Amino acid sequence: MTGLTLLSTELAASDDKLSGLPSLVLGGLTATAQTLQFETPFNNLINAGSLAITLEKTTLDEVKATFGGNIRSRTVEGMTVGWLCYELATGDLPRRIWFVANDRSDAATPAQKPVTFISTEEVANEADKCDTPTVALAPLLLPVPTLKDGTEALEERFGAAPKQGMVRYTHQQQGEQNTTVMQMLVYRLKGGHIDGIAFTQITSK
Repeated sequence: MTGLTLLSTELAASDDKLSGLPSLVLGGLTATAQTLQFETPFNNLINAGSLAITLEKTTLDEVKATFGGNIRSRTVEGMTVGWLCYELATGDLPRRIWFVANDRSDAATPAQKPVTFISTEEVANEADKCDTPTVALAPLLLPVPTLKDGTEALEERFGAAPKQGMVRYTHQQQGEQNTTVMQMLVYRLKGGHIDGIAFTQITSK
């Protein structure tokens, strides 16, 4: 789990900083959330309208080339974290979408790192330093329950879910060449309604 966690105090020390649900998850502040295992890994191909994003393959540069925005970064304990954040105010579901690269790849710049973490959450106010996409960024088509779903959808997919608070679902499997693939989903629920989701895939030796 160390590859999925960053010190929130370090993140908060930067002018360019993660906020919202990504800050909670990557800052380790969901460590006390109920954690459940799931048997079948999710398909890590995410449809974002004009771009199909594959975790650990699609780079921040590729996301920026499609949707615009500014790539921001922060180095914590020798690991550089890069991200793009978009504010979507269309329709009846104002939301924020984050694409984060926080692996330990040998990429020369954060922009060349692959996306390993995506988060979307409902918002009631504007975020500092989040961008407006230059082309339509459609609601993410996820292979798991997401915003507008609720406790019942999570129970059907994973077997159990709370109506309030945070819950984590994890899956670990052997990958190629003696690697381990960890997938983690974090949900935030309010009154049985999902108002935030973050999902991660990290491959480690």
